[in-house]
Amino acid sequence: MTAPISDPQPSESTSGPSDSATRRRRPLRREGSLVERRLGGPRGLQQRYCGGESSGRAELAALRRAARMPPGALPEVWALTECPVPPGHGDAPTREEIAVHTAMTLYGIHQQSRTEPMHVPGRGLGQAARTLIGPPDDELSSARARFNALVTSTTTSELTHHLQAFVSQLRARRIPLDYAALADELVRFQQADGAKTVRLTWARQYAGLEHTPTPDNTDSTDSHSTLEH
Repeated sequence: MTAPISDPQPSESTSGPSDSATRRRRPLRREGSLVERRLGGPRGLQQRYCGGESSGRAELAALRRAARMPPGALPEVWALTECPVPPGHGDAPTREEIAVHTAMTLYGIHQQSRTEPMHVPGRGLGQAARTLIGPPDDELSSARARFNALVTSTTTSELTHHLQAFVSQLRARRIPLDYAALADELVRFQQADGAKTVRLTWARQYAGLEHTPTPDNTDSTDSHSTLEH
């Protein structure tokens, strides 16, 4: 997908009073910043949907329809899911396209019928899992099983499958997630040895350890996913 798009300018997210400080502690790559701009701010999708605007409802419904489709398959979500493609790239989706498409469509599942924001900057996947699963002496076994399957995924398609089910569990309990950070993690997951790095990030979040990832803003010379999709 190479059609140019126009993103809203970066602005403060509506997810909570501490978001600006949280955002400074979570440097984002290009793809994460793109997702943040599209979801956050006074004219971002989240504010428009939670504010009851018809455009927000229509876009969220389209994202849910696109969740089980490959990137670019549904024209209604192109403006929400496409990202820059290197010149001369082939027909296969880049890992960046896969990551942005996956993060945005997962948000569409998560936010459905929820009036409070489900995209919250700084709320990592491991933190969300810890809240969902609960304390060791009173764990939600179905959530534990899904999270274990998610973190041991070895392919992008397997990870996406488990993320869709896991996000549905988060939605049921009204537990938010940082979708901009997730987009960056999905890019990293597809890189050589990236899955190990992402698992460590989620493990640290789950354990409550401080961890601020360093963004890698250097464009790769090969944007193909290194794992099966």
